[in-house]
Amino acid sequence: MNRMFFGDARDLFKFDLVRHIMKAFPDLVSFTFIPMLTEEESATGKKKTATKDLGLALKNGRPGTQNRELMEDMGRLQEIDDDLEYFHGIQSYFKKENIIVDILHKDTFAREHRVNYFKKVFEKFPVNSLIFLDPDTGLEVKNPTQRHLLFDEVEKIYDRMDHQSILLIYQHLPRVTRDGYIRKRCGELAGITHSRPETITDNEIVFFILTKNPQIKTRLCAVLGEYADRYNTLIACDCGEKP
Repeated sequence: MNRMFFGDARDLFKFDLVRHIMKAFPDLVSFTFIPMLTEEESATGKKKTATKDLGLALKNGRPGTQNRELMEDMGRLQEIDDDLEYFHGIQSYFKKENIIVDILHKDTFAREHRVNYFKKVFEKFPVNSLIFLDPDTGLEVKNPTQRHLLFDEVEKIYDRMDHQSILLIYQHLPRVTRDGYIRKRCGELAGITHSRPETITDNEIVFFILTKNPQIKTRLCAVLGEYADRYNTLIACDCGEKP
């Protein structure tokens, strides 16, 4: 994630989806947020108001806009530049929802320090939790930067997960054919985890959701479908044929 986009429409989507999953799986003990916060890029140092217009998101029926309390909180977070204040705002929202949230490693994520970053994450690795990896852009590309999550990092996190936990991964959609791109990424994730993810997308971003538990996996597809039914911009469980 990037501090330029604190409280934008994508934040609204991601945290409303987290709330929906947590409420659908009451046996989950906590929500674990791994923000992978990157520095602002010098060329775009000012906040992009066009992408942070929650009023436009409401007009277009974007995901999360039915959650008015979260929308109000996101509006306040748009005015925040301080990382700790932003994270406190996220924790405050989920506290109101009676959801325990643990934010692991609030420091800035940098490519040269990524090994130490995840080492600290593993020192406090959760059990029975919804674990959210929030890279600035998403999964690795040919020449990954600090904006990307590497496949070996996904593999290590998935391997450490217990059978009651759920892994949620953020991915910005590039300007390519959506269906082919999502199927390709699902195949790559299945190759390293031996479990094909469930997905939900609004054609701007996609979330990949993984679990080791077959019963939870079956339930996940229904839960994501229920959420997608609330918003006509969403498509859920669109990962193509199972291998």
